[in-house]
Amino acid sequence: MNKFIISTVILITIFCCNHTEIIPKVGDTKTINNSELAEGFSLTEKSCFSCHSPNASIGNGIAPPMVAIKKHYIAYNTTQAEFTKELIKFINNPSEENSKIPNAIQKFNLMPKMGFSEDEITKIAAYIYNTELEKPGWFEKHYNKEKQKYSTGTNENKTPLEIGQRIAMQTKSVLGKNLLQAINKNGTENALSFCSTKAIPLTDSMALALNAKIKRVSDKNRNPNNQANVQELAYIKKSKDLMAKKLHVKPELSTTNDKKIGYYPITTNKICMQCHGSPKIDIDYNTLTNIENIYPNDKAIGYKENELRGIWVIEMNKN
Repeated sequence: MNKFIISTVILITIFCCNHTEIIPKVGDTKTINNSELAEGFSLTEKSCFSCHSPNASIGNGIAPPMVAIKKHYIAYNTTQAEFTKELIKFINNPSEENSKIPNAIQKFNLMPKMGFSEDEITKIAAYIYNTELEKPGWFEKHYNKEKQKYSTGTNENKTPLEIGQRIAMQTKSVLGKNLLQAINKNGTENALSFCSTKAIPLTDSMALALNAKIKRVSDKNRNPNNQANVQELAYIKKSKDLMAKKLHVKPELSTTNDKKIGYYPITTNKICMQCHGSPKIDIDYNTLTNIENIYPNDKAIGYKENELRGIWVIEMNKN
């Protein structure tokens, strides 16, 4: 009898030590909300999976896969609230000190600031936390099932301002993925050719797919086609004034007779400095030479981190 009990204890111990399912910390009694998970899946699918592919191995890809994020951010006793707090901290301010994945920035470069609201990050965190991404073959076996399960319509019960933000983030995700691939493959100076020849066509393709007019504009534009107009310059000035006072910049919506136009800020981070920072300090000689050759009238240098680089402008049909 004693041998049986001892054997059972050993088996239980072995099982627990090798079990990969997340075990919530005692006291983490947050109820799983299916609506929140649906929204989290939609956000994750459209703005995260393109770079953080859940079926990529940890050694491949252009960003850490979802399994690596779960591995380094969620321990056996990490609560959903704790994970959410850490995710908000990093996504709102991508930096080496806020990252919990060793050597990720050295390998993949720093991710751009995506512009999610805390509510949206909370929903993404809920989906990642409560989904068994770490199980082998998860993506192939369950992705379509998850998509069908949570296909509630991305714009359902959304305001035009929120719909425009979703469009901006999806487009930013696609451009960011392609830019990081170009940087990792050819280096920063050669990635400029991507920006000059591919960025606007990719944006136009996203506009067609998402049924909206999409553009990025700035008061200090690099491409002449990205010069802000009078209305856009007014929002940029207002946003810069708020940032100078260390106040939060919020998206805005304007309405014409038949259109709704959303304005969404684009702020700089560490990776932006490679092409938009100070010459010979942040921007190396070869990159600066390429900028001068491709964009002889460039205005988009001299930035520091966490400054307003420009804005997304999303034009949607009124109905």
